Amino acid sequence: MKLVPVFLLFTSLIFAQTKSYYYPVEASLADHHITAIEQDAFGRLVIGTDKGLFSFNGFQTKQIASSRLYSQDIVQLLKLKKKFIGLTKTGQLFEVKDDQAVLVPLPQIKNQILKLDKTADGNLRVLCPDAVYTFQSSAFKFMSKTEIPFYEKGKSELIDYVENDKGRFALLSSNELIDVNDQVARTLPGMTGRWMVGEKNNLIIFPAKPNSNISLQYTNKRFKNRNKLIGAFNHSIRKIVTIDEKVYLLSETGMIVLKAGDMRVKSVIVGLHVTAVFKDKNSNIWLGTKSKGLYCIPAGSYKLLNSTEFSALDLYNDEIIARMSSGETMLLNKFGRKARAALQKNGAKPAGIQLSLMLADEIVKEILPLQNGNFLLVSSKGLFSMEAKSTKELRDKLAKGKPRKVILESPVKIFQQSDTNEVLFSNLDGLFTLDLNTLEYRSIRYFNETIDPSDILYFKKCWYVLSSANKIFTIKNGKVTHEVNFRENGSNLLVSKLKIYNDLFYILSDKTLYRTKDLTGNLERLEELSRMNDLFLRDFVVLDNKVYVATQFGLFEFKWEKVKTEFPSFILGKPVGDHQQKNTGNFEAANTEVTIPYELVELMGNHPYQLQYRLIRNGDEDQIHWSATSLGLTKLTFEHLSAGSYSLELRLFDPGTGQYSKPENTLFKVKASWWEDTLVWFIAGILVGFFGLLYLKRRKRLKKLELNK
Repeated sequence: MKLVPVFLLFTSLIFAQTKSYYYPVEASLADHHITAIEQDAFGRLVIGTDKGLFSFNGFQTKQIASSRLYSQDIVQLLKLKKKFIGLTKTGQLFEVKDDQAVLVPLPQIKNQILKLDKTADGNLRVLCPDAVYTFQSSAFKFMSKTEIPFYEKGKSELIDYVENDKGRFALLSSNELIDVNDQVARTLPGMTGRWMVGEKNNLIIFPAKPNSNISLQYTNKRFKNRNKLIGAFNHSIRKIVTIDEKVYLLSETGMIVLKAGDMRVKSVIVGLHVTAVFKDKNSNIWLGTKSKGLYCIPAGSYKLLNSTEFSALDLYNDEIIARMSSGETMLLNKFGRKARAALQKNGAKPAGIQLSLMLADEIVKEILPLQNGNFLLVSSKGLFSMEAKSTKELRDKLAKGKPRKVILESPVKIFQQSDTNEVLFSNLDGLFTLDLNTLEYRSIRYFNETIDPSDILYFKKCWYVLSSANKIFTIKNGKVTHEVNFRENGSNLLVSKLKIYNDLFYILSDKTLYRTKDLTGNLERLEELSRMNDLFLRDFVVLDNKVYVATQFGLFEFKWEKVKTEFPSFILGKPVGDHQQKNTGNFEAANTEVTIPYELVELMGNHPYQLQYRLIRNGDEDQIHWSATSLGLTKLTFEHLSAGSYSLELRLFDPGTGQYSKPENTLFKVKASWWEDTLVWFIAGILVGFFGLLYLKRRKRLKKLELNK
């Protein structure tokens, strides 16, 4: 799916925070007003909008039937244990059950329903202008009714309600805070309250515009002024949501995130009309908006350190050398801040940095001193040697166009040295090895095919070459000793970079970063990066056990943490087809088609997995191989199956790590036709044998009679 990343601007009362990453998710809800988000037991998002209820599995959005509701405008969703309760704009209460919205009648409530809430013990709390009702979550049995003191219709009605360790509190439209237990009303001093957030021992009361008006803290029956929320924004708050220790203030122009307790501003989103916020079971934050669809903030400890676009990264003396596409080079410290503009002219040359020499009609990429007072020139025209006593003399000779000895006249693409006299380089004709003592070179081929390198590394007396054909070759003594093909075995990883840090191979693909101790085993994936979608991964370096990745949005920092691969969940349906016995998985012999519906739930849009299946007949699994199918499909169909007992198995394959998920299976049976039935053939065999025996006996008797004559 198409994902276009955007960024949040993080600010606080004192200083600007680091930027973070979030992206819009293609869920076909861009023209909807998303008002509520929850998550079901399978991991799907249940989304309430002004146009009805929807479920989203990461691939498709499916509408949940709600024809029994008078209004399709959903204003709230609430999860109570294993149930989903919702509220429409017209005040109807419903339950999401078996993929449809079912009305929930509550005859005890005669007034308008303002809001649904969950009690500390998981029961349903219903807020009305005049009272608060409590119902059991299991069967919606009425438990209690709390009338709001000082209620007066049209003048002093309930607008918010909170319970904490200190009691029960109601906020009225008359700008009064009611202590329900003590039956005491207190007018809010110096502000007009609109929402309350309950903490363990106190309350926080917010106005509609917390940046223009003060907020109040209510503790021990006293009010305390809280500072205005300072920042370059003007939010008019429409909804407040508390998740863990954070308070989300949603408005027409963005979202403010506060840390509960000290009420510090943690972050601010500007430019989105945020109408819903939800944290899923994997700690990803989902944002619903008005007319801009669904957004996701992936979970993780990653940071966006620098928003400059870098095209290449390297290391030098514990600093990051970052190159831009314009050719400008700067040194960054481990915090992503600029250390200095460029390399010092007199400083030592760092490994992998090419100090070019521009001539009239060529570029000398590399100058390498040889024995006997010669220098090797690696240029855009080829390989040459030239006699000179010093690099200064060499430069003078080059500037004057002095003659040089030709080794190879062909533009050099990649040139890599080692700690021996051997050098590997490539040009338009492929890969070559060069002996620096003799200046003789020869081609390196694999099964008589040329190798087109995109990266060449030397490590522990071996060469490692990443080719444009998505292969990594191990080379010793000018010969290929090992090949890793990332297009085999269903992996098909598009590898763009190969580097070695701390005796580990790091492999950058189009979607994420992998590492391995050797190139013969499975790969370990950088999980946080896998969850970040539509990033163009340009280059990376590893410094102090942290990974720095250059993308089109800037420089990201990641911590490599070993995480167990958790595969997405399957929802495997029951087989259906023609000539099916009612309420069973059995099909008559006349059956022509069996369809097994399934649903894969993977909310993060990167989808690094492959879906595989196999259909086993009569338990003969050794003869059946796994086949691949599309992740986006919703069913598998099999036609004209032979008689037998079948088991359809599905599993996921991670091409990077080489791991498989535990297979999910469903069973069905196709009955045999009468002529295929074993019993029929058994009886037929007995009859044939019986009549055959009678025939033989008769023949024998006839022959005996003839002999007697």
